[in-house]
Amino acid sequence: MDENKLQWAPAGLERFSRLEEKIFQTVEEIKAIRKENDDLCTKNSLLNEQVNEQIKGNEALRCEIDRLTAQNTGEYEKLRSENNGLLQQIETMRQSETETLELLAQFEKEREELRDRVERTLTLLKSLDDH
Repeated sequence: MDENKLQWAPAGLERFSRLEEKIFQTVEEIKAIRKENDDLCTKNSLLNEQVNEQIKGNEALRCEIDRLTAQNTGEYEKLRSENNGLLQQIETMRQSETETLELLAQFEKEREELRDRVERTLTLLKSLDDH
């Protein structure tokens, strides 16, 4: 009977080692996803700041357009065209922000799935420890 136990011990250690490696890999994946999530949050904040700066700049341009309208209609049309270009840039940035938020939501979903996998793995390890 002792010989039988000795035969099972290496197999059990191998299984434990594989589980330990899987847990380590899962933890590393979670760390990478968290870092990506943090990076995306930072990028999102920067995009929000840029959009707000563009909006402020756009408002300033509108005031300038009103002043120039009284002076020169030709200059007004030129500035109006530039303003429309800025509005298009803002819209592009907003679309980019929306895409970034969608990616962030996907990463959060994946993070939750990984968290569930880790919890299940830990539960499995605990049940193996209990045996």
